[in-house]
Amino acid sequence: MKLRIGLVAAGIPLSSTGPSISVRELAEKLSMLGHDVTLIASDLTTGGGPAGRMVKIDPCVELRLFPAISNLERRFYRCKAMKQWLEGQVARFDVVDIQGVWSFVAVDAAAACTRAQVPYVLTPHGQMTRWDWRKSHRRKLVFFWLRLRRAWRGAAAIRFLSEREADNSAVEAPSRTVIIPNWVDPTEPCANPEAGELRRKLAIAQGVPVILFLGRITEQKGVREIVAAFDGLWCVRPDSVLVLVGPREEAYGAQLEKVISQLHCRQSIRLLGPIYDHRRFQLFSVASAFITLSKSEGLPVAVLEAMASGLPVVVTKEANLPEIAQYGAGAIVGEDPQAVATTLAAMIADPIQLRAMGERARKLVAERFSPAVVLPHLLALYSELASAERRARLTAPLVSRSRSALKK
Repeated sequence: MKLRIGLVAAGIPLSSTGPSISVRELAEKLSMLGHDVTLIASDLTTGGGPAGRMVKIDPCVELRLFPAISNLERRFYRCKAMKQWLEGQVARFDVVDIQGVWSFVAVDAAAACTRAQVPYVLTPHGQMTRWDWRKSHRRKLVFFWLRLRRAWRGAAAIRFLSEREADNSAVEAPSRTVIIPNWVDPTEPCANPEAGELRRKLAIAQGVPVILFLGRITEQKGVREIVAAFDGLWCVRPDSVLVLVGPREEAYGAQLEKVISQLHCRQSIRLLGPIYDHRRFQLFSVASAFITLSKSEGLPVAVLEAMASGLPVVVTKEANLPEIAQYGAGAIVGEDPQAVATTLAAMIADPIQLRAMGERARKLVAERFSPAVVLPHLLALYSELASAERRARLTAPLVSRSRSALKK
């Protein structure tokens, strides 16, 4: 059944990295499969700052991008023009998938869907985890009970990206809960002729082991812990290099630079700005292993991309990827930097085993997180919700849903 699908996001800024990339990939893949897809977003950015660069969307997707016209709208993640458009146009969709929850955009979109009797899915992208709730806890508690609760309980389905994200949700899902992960396209192993040039630009000699982090440089990603672990690794492998790539949260980034400047290994750390285009895959080609010590996730796209490129990964259990241990595609570690350093040292000490881990990582993505595996489940959900709503419109008024309750 050809579907008319609306995807709603508060914003699609490049600085959001994983969530913006996953929304773009979702829109483009659904469109390529023959569905009518409209991506509805504003130019809101992380932190409520001025409009920045947005991810590029293929012309096969209808893009409705609305400007937030005041500082007040940016501060409260609201877009009046987008709300008005949704109220007038949302009835044209069979199903709507709302990406993220902590915004008035999500609340307004859910309200518009409810009035038009259009089923909607809420995809929190890790924003309902207990760790996320602890940030600005009082404000989020007030926002949830006054605004978000109705949208949460009215969803036709809550889509979590992993079992652990669902288990760690601070709020019980009152409606149907589904686990449908992010995906990435598997890549074929091939030589990168630009890898040598990239190493020269980064002043990294051939054969030197490179530990790579790619993502937002924030507390959530555990970047300071990564630096501490690398300091321990450098003591036993002074030939190793750490490359940190991504947009920096201002205060956190400044603190990180200060920490790095005081370390003996500082000359072996490359702290780069954000890289969003194909160059990030060039970085994968020069790396020996990928690391992120996340404190909270839905499902990290950067980790999936690294594995798809044949990189073994080192992650915490909060990355929500127990499959890494099952496939032997890397290591799942705790919070102790010295233990992480020991794990990294053991991995890079055996190049043959390191390559084998990388091959298993690529196999893991192909078997569990490729579009061919994931998309049929998502489309089945959309189709079921759309069909059920069509039947409901013919037979009965919209059924009210039960109230949700905060977990203790």
